[in-house]
Amino acid sequence: MRVGPQRHGHDPYSDGPTAGGARGLADVERSIRGVESVLIALSIVAIAAADRFLVPDGSLGFLYLIPMSYSALTHRWPVFLGLLALCVGLRQWHNPVQQSSWGRLALDWALVAVFLGVVMSLRRLGAARSLFFQTARTQRDELVREVEMAAAVQQHLLEQHRPPVGPLDLAARTYPAKVVGGDYYDFIPLDGGKLAVVVADVAGKGLPAALIMPAVKIALRTLAARRLPIAEIVRELDATFLDNLPPASYFTLFYGVLDPGGRQMVYANAGHPPALHLRARAGEAAWLEPGGPAVGLLTHDLGFRTAAAPFDAGDVFVFYTDGITEAEDAAGSDFGSDRLAAVVRARRDESAETIAAAVHDAVDAFRGPGPRGDDATVIVARVPHGTSTTDH
Repeated sequence: MRVGPQRHGHDPYSDGPTAGGARGLADVERSIRGVESVLIALSIVAIAAADRFLVPDGSLGFLYLIPMSYSALTHRWPVFLGLLALCVGLRQWHNPVQQSSWGRLALDWALVAVFLGVVMSLRRLGAARSLFFQTARTQRDELVREVEMAAAVQQHLLEQHRPPVGPLDLAARTYPAKVVGGDYYDFIPLDGGKLAVVVADVAGKGLPAALIMPAVKIALRTLAARRLPIAEIVRELDATFLDNLPPASYFTLFYGVLDPGGRQMVYANAGHPPALHLRARAGEAAWLEPGGPAVGLLTHDLGFRTAAAPFDAGDVFVFYTDGITEAEDAAGSDFGSDRLAAVVRARRDESAETIAAAVHDAVDAFRGPGPRGDDATVIVARVPHGTSTTDH
């Protein structure tokens, strides 16, 4: 059995934090400062031109206070003082100092002194803004590291348990919509050569859904170890999460027990998309429909039904989450169950790994470039030709 890789920051379609995203805030800050500097320079040029040509007998020098106030927020002290001296010089150049105008010159510099006092407050505001950007960068970097660690833990959880070597050809591939996801799958060895295949989809995506996923794994493995009937496992799982999930949180679940010796799968479907059973003899697609509500969704016990699906050599089971069948193309159409069945039918004589990869490739080609709208998981269980009922 092979477990396909999760795509995290290296996925071109992923919108999670990456090294490029970590530089985004600094780039935005530099862009803002660049635009501010250009606006200040253009304002000074516009005021100087108006003072020179539109009001030759007066002065618009007081308007320099506007770009200089902006500069006090944006630039360091040397740049700000240089621009201030430039503005005072432009005002005096457009209205040259005469013998009788020394009083006006003294008044100009007195106003500059008052303005510098106001600038001190503006500089403190600018320092607070710089501190905000620095704090935001620090918190973002911490969040990126924590999310990447959570992704590594989640990947370890998904790849930790592999099915024992046996007669079935098994493969699993999951691609989260974000760095971490809410899809969960597992393979649980049982007595008598049986194998439980589990796929679950926690409502939502990203960190909130990913935080619930480990609890689902632990609860399921604990219940399976008690050798309870399938319906009882799902019922107790539902009761547990009704009491412990936050409001509006739930997950769908498909729990199937494959019995190669008995040539059948007994399963319960708790609100999950129906698994595909492709029968080799006729190439027919059967859908294993839901047998109860999603886990943790309803406050009263509706019960969970089980059903059996006999299989033969060459049959293929495909378990998946709705990120596969509900993937949309540019026109808003869903990938759908018919396309899924067609892909599996075309590859049914190939390995489970090849079938799982083909499904994901078909979905990616269908929806086109861009971020995934939901986590997408595929598990394939294939009964190779020539498998006998005594293979364990």
